[in-house]
Amino acid sequence: MRVLAISDAVEPLLYGEQLDRYASGVDAVVSCGDLPFEYLEYIVTFSGAPLYYVRGNHDPDEGKKTPGGCVPLDGRVVDAGGGLVLAGLSGSRLYSGGANQYGERAMRRRARALSARVSLRKLLGKAKPNAFVSHAPPFGLGDSDDLAHVGFESFLPLIDRHNPELWLHGHVHLYGPNESRETRRGVTRVVNAHGHHILEVAGEESGM
Repeated sequence: MRVLAISDAVEPLLYGEQLDRYASGVDAVVSCGDLPFEYLEYIVTFSGAPLYYVRGNHDPDEGKKTPGGCVPLDGRVVDAGGGLVLAGLSGSRLYSGGANQYGERAMRRRARALSARVSLRKLLGKAKPNAFVSHAPPFGLGDSDDLAHVGFESFLPLIDRHNPELWLHGHVHLYGPNESRETRRGVTRVVNAHGHHILEVAGEESGM
């Protein structure tokens, strides 16, 4: 599966005819948050690919507004087709009391609930997620040391227990070519989707 991951920064490359050329062959678009909903609606309309999203700390709270034609991932496990299964958690660390912000304890509860959903799928013989999607990164994996951009420790057990091929996140901006977009924990690639990034994800039919 060819996935276009986006997050945090609106890019001219993904508008107009450039989007048609750039997104050619993309099977799914995944937004890791903090993008205008109008931007998401434009991409899902003109790329021809389904768009799945989590919310960032600069997005409105769940239920207040939704991007038309896009599929929410927060707290859910979603079959995206072609063997791609996505699981998602919105939000960043609590630092100002704004929308979609969580303390570590609150996110731990949310992560455990999502883990239970994944485990139930296994019991039912359904495919596990091969990609987790979040706004904030896992702790120590592409995060920063300031309060707002520290990752969640509660994401690490999700990686260790479920061993996804991929963890996509945003929130941490990349300002130059020398900044690393990708790190790893075990078999899991942890990728910062800031701006945009195209990558391949192996589906269950390919052995995942």
